[in-house]
Amino acid sequence: LFHQKPAEKLLPYAKEKNIGLIARVPLDEGGLSGQFTENTQFDEGDFRSQYFTKDRLKELAIRTEKLKSLLGDEAKTIPELDLRYILSFDEVSSVIPGMRKGNHVEANVSVSDGRQLSAKLMEQLKNHTWERNFYPYVDPSMKDISYIEA
Repeated sequence: LFHQKPAEKLLPYAKEKNIGLIARVPLDEGGLSGQFTENTQFDEGDFRSQYFTKDRLKELAIRTEKLKSLLGDEAKTIPELDLRYILSFDEVSSVIPGMRKGNHVEANVSVSDGRQLSAKLMEQLKNHTWERNFYPYVDPSMKDISYIEA
């Protein structure tokens, strides 16, 4: 939902070439779970502590709060809004959200009912694009991954 660049070139290309797409990590490493705040802390060793730095968590919290204003009849939660957004593109065949908890699995699977978001809501979601460009960088002399802004 935040990363909307694929709609510009990838999705039209997939449609033209009759290629089905699988959306991987659709909930943005948990960022679109609706559960992260600027004070979220990750367990030791969780790579998200480097991906979602303090400044990024603050920005994420602001942006997910704004998304809440769009919740209603079409989507009740941010994860549902995000998954329905992705599945509203005919070129996307499937999504692979996480499944650590049974209630998350049930909620995520319920979105596969074929109901797409309205054109009006899809248009509103364009205002929520957030192209962050966080890319992992592995320094051969280091043992862990660092994230850099590209």
